[in-house]
Amino acid sequence: MKAAVLHEAGGIPRYEDFPDPVAGDGEVIIDAKAVAVENVDKAIAAGTHYASEKYIGQFPAIPAFDGIGALPDGTLVGFGNIRLPYGALAEKAVVPQGSYMPIPDGIDPAVATVMASAITAMSMKTAAGFVPGETVLVQGATGVAGRLAVKVARLLGAGRIIATGRDDDQLRGVQAIGADTVINTAVSDGALAQAYLDARGGRLRRRGGLPVG
Repeated sequence: MKAAVLHEAGGIPRYEDFPDPVAGDGEVIIDAKAVAVENVDKAIAAGTHYASEKYIGQFPAIPAFDGIGALPDGTLVGFGNIRLPYGALAEKAVVPQGSYMPIPDGIDPAVATVMASAITAMSMKTAAGFVPGETVLVQGATGVAGRLAVKVARLLGAGRIIATGRDDDQLRGVQAIGADTVINTAVSDGALAQAYLDARGGRLRRRGGLPVG
């Protein structure tokens, strides 16, 4: 098959031949249809992301860990949890059975790859039962998805937004786009626990796995 193949951390993926994946017990082959290359994919390929070793621990490797593709029966799905060194930037990927969800009929694969903003809003409003005026805690807010969650929470009417991360400069940027309080998690357990207590502004309760207050 053809794939974008990375030969070293920080290198540029090459469009070249790569052995087809073979499904083992409990696995399925996905025919990739569309993949959104995100900042996290670029950071992993560059070797600068904390999870780089997990996803490109051996070379050659194919970048990107999720996408939109088709099952052997033609069903269009969103997939992830790809078996390394295979990644999504290839004609085929291999994933465990169940590591995919069907895409509704009529949605173009390219469109489906960029629906993260809608999913973020749905998770807060529907899964978490968010009510305008409540407090929203965004863990890992310094990444693209985290910053998006901060903006969505503000648009939905959050009364207070607490954002966490591990870089003070990045956290200042998150505060600039709408977070009321930021917490640097790169501290001792005791200091972190105290930071959460100081930031909570009242008792926090949990809905649908998301803390709100």
